[in-house]
Amino acid sequence: MSVVVDAAVLEESPLSEVDRLFATLDGVRISDGKREWSSEIQGIYADGPYVWVQLARDGHDAESVILRLPRPTTTADIIRALEAIRFAPDSQTVVRL
Repeated sequence: MSVVVDAAVLEESPLSEVDRLFATLDGVRISDGKREWSSEIQGIYADGPYVWVQLARDGHDAESVILRLPRPTTTADIIRALEAIRFAPDSQTVVRL
């Protein structure tokens, strides 16, 4: 799966942590080699040692997952999380890193 994330948006922005995550993740195109999908952020919650991000595939609410990202979250963390997402009926709805 390939993901392109502008590291400058995440690490060098004057935006808050939540704003940076939104700017980085919302609308990102992800490809697994067979098809592409676009992320739509539904919510971000920063709590203690984790940031929780709920996102849907191509805007379909029925195809959503929650990412649990460790703080601080780096571009590499986000790429790993996006690569781990599976939208199969038997897949987990929470992806933990």
